[in-house]
Amino acid sequence: MSTPGDPPPRERISADIDGSPASLARVREDIAVLAQRAGFDDRVGDVTLVVAELVANALEHGEPPVHLDAWNDGRLVIEVSDQGGGFDRASVWQRHPPSPHGSRGRGLWITRQLMDIVEVHSDNGGSRIRAELSPDPHLGA
Repeated sequence: MSTPGDPPPRERISADIDGSPASLARVREDIAVLAQRAGFDDRVGDVTLVVAELVANALEHGEPPVHLDAWNDGRLVIEVSDQGGGFDRASVWQRHPPSPHGSRGRGLWITRQLMDIVEVHSDNGGSRIRAELSPDPHLGA
């Protein structure tokens, strides 16, 4: 979902994700094409990994429906949302890399390392993560 003041998108994808391998594969393919068309050919692997991590988090910790919106308006913007009970951002917003021996806690860390801007909105009505790539990353980093 775009916010007021966002320029109109040049290209947009929107999907409800049910957790099946087919729905995730379709979203990853669509986001790869969108990233290439937006001029982020060298970042396609990063973008598909970020989508996989954000969707996995929403499916595991949130409640359906899990929804993805992504668009190109000069930037590449990805939003993943769910209807779960929300989470405490401070408990998952790590400033240091997760333990290499741990089995959890990497999704948002990876997202923050690979994207230029990451915003987290979470409350008892659900969570929405917005991640952006900019053609001028110094502006958002």
